[in-house]
Amino acid sequence: MTIGLVGNWTAKSGVLVRQSTASAKPVSQSAKVREILTAVGTNPMQLDRAKMDSIQLIKQVKGFDPTNISVKQLGNMSTYLKQNGIIGDVTALTLLNAGDKFDKFGIPNDPDAKFNALEYFATQLDSIQNNNLKGNKYANYLVPEFKKAIYVLQNLQTYGEGTGAVLKKKE
Repeated sequence: MTIGLVGNWTAKSGVLVRQSTASAKPVSQSAKVREILTAVGTNPMQLDRAKMDSIQLIKQVKGFDPTNISVKQLGNMSTYLKQNGIIGDVTALTLLNAGDKFDKFGIPNDPDAKFNALEYFATQLDSIQNNNLKGNKYANYLVPEFKKAIYVLQNLQTYGEGTGAVLKKKE
């Protein structure tokens, strides 16, 4: 299932325009995705910044961009975070299984293809919440995990954009 624009098209000023090159910049988030992400909000306390500083995680996440990441990169990052005790097993598995192009055995077709992980989790969250309204009680367990995945991605991006140092309180 494909969500969003397919092929060599991009949205510009509300109109679809064919892109001239195959290596064009990624399309910005749709209004629905921005609405979902705004509703989810942020949770800066989701990751243990002191622990991240102690293992010098800034070296691995410098320039981290969840809007342009491959399945392989996201999988490696989630495994690294899990091994260092920064995220739990379920969150790591949620991040590891992100993406929409898998074969019938669950193996990514193109693990190096870039995708927008925030958009992916936002659209999945929207689908899950809509299914929950239709009586899918399993969705009750997935909603917090998808929100947590969004928080982790947002926090990694924020951490990667900074110096990596935790702000210390003045005494």
